Amino acid sequence: MYPNLSSASLKYAIFGPNFYELKLLRIFLFFLFIIGISHAQTAQEEQIDTTESKQINIVYGANFTKDEAQFPGASIFSKDDRQVQFEHQGADLWCDIAIYYQKENRLRALGNVRLQQGDSIELTSGKINYDGETRLAKAFESVLLETEQQSGQMTLRTDTLYFDRERQESYYNSSGTIIDSTNTLTSEIGRYFMELNKYQFLDSVHIDNPQYILDSEQLDYYTTSKNAYMYGPSTITGETYKIYCERGFYDTKVESGYGIKNTRIDYNNRIIEGDSVYFDKATEFASATNNIVVTDTVNNGVIRAHYAEVFKAKDSVFATKRAVSISLVEQDSLYMHGDTLMVTGKPENRILRAFRNAKFYKTDLSGKCDSIHSAQRTGVTQLIKNPVIWNGENQMTGDSIHLISDLKTEKLDSLKVLNNAFIISLDSIS
Repeated sequence: MYPNLSSASLKYAIFGPNFYELKLLRIFLFFLFIIGISHAQTAQEEQIDTTESKQINIVYGANFTKDEAQFPGASIFSKDDRQVQFEHQGADLWCDIAIYYQKENRLRALGNVRLQQGDSIELTSGKINYDGETRLAKAFESVLLETEQQSGQMTLRTDTLYFDRERQESYYNSSGTIIDSTNTLTSEIGRYFMELNKYQFLDSVHIDNPQYILDSEQLDYYTTSKNAYMYGPSTITGETYKIYCERGFYDTKVESGYGIKNTRIDYNNRIIEGDSVYFDKATEFASATNNIVVTDTVNNGVIRAHYAEVFKAKDSVFATKRAVSISLVEQDSLYMHGDTLMVTGKPENRILRAFRNAKFYKTDLSGKCDSIHSAQRTGVTQLIKNPVIWNGENQMTGDSIHLISDLKTEKLDSLKVLNNAFIISLDSIS
């Protein structure tokens, strides 16, 4: 029919112009088939490798028995002169007796159990249940977890401990005790994040240190820095101070920190309260911000402000931002205000200073001036620069005015107006 056509021309004539496209498609599908088989084999090999890597390995089995009646499907290994040993993904386990369920990839280890992960984590207990699929170990009976850190060794003791090797976390909910190089910590519930070197404690948290005691409802503790973050009602009791807050931070090494919710510090003769309070034992310094109340427990005085600093060693207080001092005089409250208030000295030698725009008020007496200086030892209160005093319907001015109190009765005894004295009274007749 086509006597003079070549083979290629003949195929072109029979199959038309799509002949070469069909041939290329066939070759492409063939290569896809080969690649698919190769990928399937690789995936199957990877699955086999993964399954093998997940499997708990027997390192030393010693004595082998089976008891299908009591432990169906399990292989039982018991020690001879050497403990039974297993290995799983970087961890080794030793015990006296092991009940191993190979198909389920789990085991029960009994008697003098020790689980070692790397060089830094060792878990010992009376019993451990270990699941090779989830890498979760449950240890119970006299559990001891020991970890080596840069800051030293840390130990955890509890009755029951869960060790999640997948997440590198361990946790307990039946009371635990942690001891590191600095502190002894106890709580009802605890979780240890190994990669972060962090503990999270819940319920009846207690830290015991030779220098202080800390109690909290919830606390995060970093074992490297020894820093504690408190959540919920917390109390720190030191040798010379007591701190309460409902949220705060505490550096357990140097005894310093801050509270940011309902914070209160009790010193020897002062109580400091505020929304946010910072404290440092080494410098015996505290500062507070917002809604501050500093109470003098000896002289029954109170300072209110929005910022204050307390220097315990110097027995002094610096307050500013709407600062007001309130003290008891003649069974009446004496209010004193200034842009800045300073209280210095021991209780018997206490001095109160009010700077710039100073004012004072009590029921029968009030006044204003540039600054006020009041000395506890002498009983003299000086109104300095442009003083004005109002007493009932009387007004007094002068270069300086002194209010003098009786030291025994602490009642106002006399008043002195120095230089350029001027007194004016409202005429009752008019």
